[in-house]
Amino acid sequence: MRRLATALLCLAVLVGCADPGQVPSSDGLPTDTGWVTYQADVTAVRLSADPRSLALTVALLGDADGCSRNPRVTYFTEENNRIYANVVQDSRLSGTVGACPTHTPGEVTLTAPGPIAGRTVVLNQEPWKRDGDEYRRCDETFGCDPMPTDRCDPAWISVAVRGMDVSRHSVGSPEGCDGRWLVMTVPFDPVPCGAEARPGCDASVNVRRYFLRWAGERGWATIAGSTKAGCGDVRTVEPAFPRKLCADLPTP
Repeated sequence: MRRLATALLCLAVLVGCADPGQVPSSDGLPTDTGWVTYQADVTAVRLSADPRSLALTVALLGDADGCSRNPRVTYFTEENNRIYANVVQDSRLSGTVGACPTHTPGEVTLTAPGPIAGRTVVLNQEPWKRDGDEYRRCDETFGCDPMPTDRCDPAWISVAVRGMDVSRHSVGSPEGCDGRWLVMTVPFDPVPCGAEARPGCDASVNVRRYFLRWAGERGWATIAGSTKAGCGDVRTVEPAFPRKLCADLPTP
């Protein structure tokens, strides 16, 4: 009985010491649960000597044997003058906490049946557009179109409205903009009763005036809001806001 109890204790110790993601084999030693396929993030896209191919730099799970192998392109298709593909890697340790804490660069070649010829390439659902000898990742806000150089452009106005706590149907109406400062009115919800007014619904729309400052790559940042005529309280919050942009404005 003492010999049997000792054997059972040893087996329990081995099971308790097995790494997460591993199971004990019949002899009590841990074994791998197998390789699993994961997305490999693309960090750069470059032209290659072959007009049908692109060189993709990818971030591979690193720091231990078993973190990553076989980076490759899967699900390749061509639609609407675009190329769509997924880039993946295999790992047997990614499910083990702390086993693969870093990333190492790797390279994958994407090859199309015919010349790529500057077409937009969508990798892991992220579009990339040719820019000289390389490709650049398209912007989350403006897509593959260039960012407007005019800060008062309606596209920048739309970005600012999307960041406000208003209806997704709301549209900003600029009242003054000089590239550094912006004042506009925005309805809280332009269709409070729906596209076709429901019986008994009050279709009055609450409109508020917003004062904004240009904040660089983030676009326009809200300084203050008001339901008053003129500059409201914005110059109390930001004395530098130019009076000429708001002094004569009516109640929104």
